[in-house]
Amino acid sequence: MILNGMFTEKECEVLTFNLNFRNIKKNIILFLKNCPDEHFPVTLKDPNGNIRILTTFKSKEKIFYSGKNFEESSNCTLPGELLDGIWKLEVAKPYAFRGMFVLEILKDVDMNKSPSFMDISKFDFEKQFSKKSRWYKGELHAHTKFSDGLLDLKNLPKGIKELNLDFIFLTDHNVVSTKTPLTTSPIIPSTELTLMENGHFNFLGLKSLPDYSAFLKVKKVNPELLKTIFEWVKKQNALLVINHPLNATMGVNYNLDLNDFDLIEVLNSPYNDQKTQFNIDALKAFDGLLINGYKIFAVGGSDSHSDFIDKDSSFLGRPLNYVHMNGFSVNKLLQSLKIGKSYISTVGEIDFSFNEISNKDEEKEIFFGETLNNTLIECSISAKENISWKIIINGEISSEIIGDKCNFKTNLPEHGYLRIEGYKNKEIAVITNPIFFGEIEKTNKKWLDIRK
Repeated sequence: MILNGMFTEKECEVLTFNLNFRNIKKNIILFLKNCPDEHFPVTLKDPNGNIRILTTFKSKEKIFYSGKNFEESSNCTLPGELLDGIWKLEVAKPYAFRGMFVLEILKDVDMNKSPSFMDISKFDFEKQFSKKSRWYKGELHAHTKFSDGLLDLKNLPKGIKELNLDFIFLTDHNVVSTKTPLTTSPIIPSTELTLMENGHFNFLGLKSLPDYSAFLKVKKVNPELLKTIFEWVKKQNALLVINHPLNATMGVNYNLDLNDFDLIEVLNSPYNDQKTQFNIDALKAFDGLLINGYKIFAVGGSDSHSDFIDKDSSFLGRPLNYVHMNGFSVNKLLQSLKIGKSYISTVGEIDFSFNEISNKDEEKEIFFGETLNNTLIECSISAKENISWKIIINGEISSEIIGDKCNFKTNLPEHGYLRIEGYKNKEIAVITNPIFFGEIEKTNKKWLDIRK
């Protein structure tokens, strides 16, 4: 069945095709036959209104199929009963665009079966991958062939092994990977919300698929619509990330309520020389958030769109996020990220040791994201190479130290914070989250007040 569609001049638009199917035996198949190269979500729902396929026009993979179980279904789909009745195919256009598209719907075609995989229905957020208390490392922002990336999922286990990743979040634009290769490290269901170029947002740790056709029954994308989507994310206990916020073409230009966010991406694709300035600007915005009392913590992401051939030619894992956990489960990972118990590095693991010194000279180990009871802090840092370290207190550089080791003591001002940046060859290499002394009073500022 060939489906032809035409978008009008409306800014937001949802086109719906009602498909009357009977006697489906094996599967139902969606073929993106001739579509514009846009991040427009395409959703197939069964007669009960359940999402069975969620993809976008931009996907480099063009064929998706949903069967009775995951073995007989592709990625970006959910299996289930193949019911008689009206199936709905919904195409959502979130920004101004005029043009045509062609889709094809088929049924009962012999498709490849997957012998071993992890599917979203079996994903266990409580599963304990390790009992050790240590730093765990992983990738928070990467794209595959299921949106506009080149990463083939069959190459992902090799990438995880060679990079020695403890976790990875796949954040394809507007879609969630529902079926991924078996690996020893979790591939965590996530997506990058991409409704237009005024803001991209990662949703980390999703438990269900977004219903874009329901969200986009509005005249235009605006902060009110985004807040509705963010509320849906928070109900799943997933994390919201402000992505590459000061990018000239894809930065966040909506005046958003900052209380909705957990994380801000301050180091995006640092391997790209053209992106150096917007990362520097993102760090300034990070300090602006902290100074205004918003505990929105820093993360980095490669934003890799490349395939993984080997660790030297791939952008995956540049940079990595190091997260401290007392035993590793995905729920513990999300919680540690949420409270800022992490740092970002392009130069491998750094040995950080921080101790709070009491008036009685008693020492207490502390971590990023935590709040001191006393103002004096002793810091010891060890790297594998010379780094230019900047000690930043309340957004200002307090001191600079060059070397593979960095040791200092300092007093924090009341209602203040300390964080650290490291530079290699004048490029950002390490960013830590802050350590606080006292609570900083939260203002009522919104995003555009901060990014100024």
